[in-house]
Amino acid sequence: MGKIRTKVIETAIEPEKAKKIEELEKEPALATSKEEKKKVRPPKIRSKRYKEQISLIDRSKEYNQQEAISLIKKTATTKFDASIEAHINLGLSPDKPEHQIRTLVSLPHPTSPRQVGASRKPSKILVFTDKNKEEIKKLGAEIGTDSSIKEIESGKTNFSKVIADPSWMPKLAKVAKILGPKGLMPNPKSGTVSDDPLKTLKEFSAGRTEIKTEKFPIIQAQIGKASFTEKQLLENLDALISAINAARPEGLKKEFIKSIYLSSSMGPSIKAALSSLN
Repeated sequence: MGKIRTKVIETAIEPEKAKKIEELEKEPALATSKEEKKKVRPPKIRSKRYKEQISLIDRSKEYNQQEAISLIKKTATTKFDASIEAHINLGLSPDKPEHQIRTLVSLPHPTSPRQVGASRKPSKILVFTDKNKEEIKKLGAEIGTDSSIKEIESGKTNFSKVIADPSWMPKLAKVAKILGPKGLMPNPKSGTVSDDPLKTLKEFSAGRTEIKTEKFPIIQAQIGKASFTEKQLLENLDALISAINAARPEGLKKEFIKSIYLSSSMGPSIKAALSSLN
């Protein structure tokens, strides 16, 4: 076979089109990387209410406990009873199992709707036990049954906490994969596996709550509502800090509590001075 001959056909481009092509080639390429996109991201549009809140705060200042609590109440201007939270950054290594904190704290002033007697519907607690059923029902909790486990298997988890006595744990093991990721599986470390579920329920109803480190070494916990007095919020914050200090890992030499911020629902955060913490 002979060689295949190719013929290049050049097409003429109109002068105006050629000029446009040259201009486009000179223009910088559009931002495609995540970093470049961040540079061109438009600024957040803040509401008038948020701007009024932020104007009350000196972001370069660390406030003592009393000042921080007083200021956070002033910035809690939502139409509903805003939650007040503490965000505590710890000097821990999240990849070390011994640095994972999971403990219980009894707040002097309960924060949940069930505890404070709010009019809205309280969160639901499911208790798996064969003891003191009537007394448990009187406290507003629901008794778990075999039917409850079947409902959980179908994906129904309309409750905020599960308490169980040890005799029910083998049955609950069947739904561990469903309850575990939601933080609902009864666990001795969280105090939700108990030989006396009635006593445990009373403790949680009286203000006992679980605190634990998240993926990063941070603990976030509610210390009250905007309707709480400054004294109540201060006492709850003190109880929270004391519980965290008590759970400090043994042998930790570096700084334990690195920073603490307070915030209200839909409001800006306020940094509390570590020197003012108990």
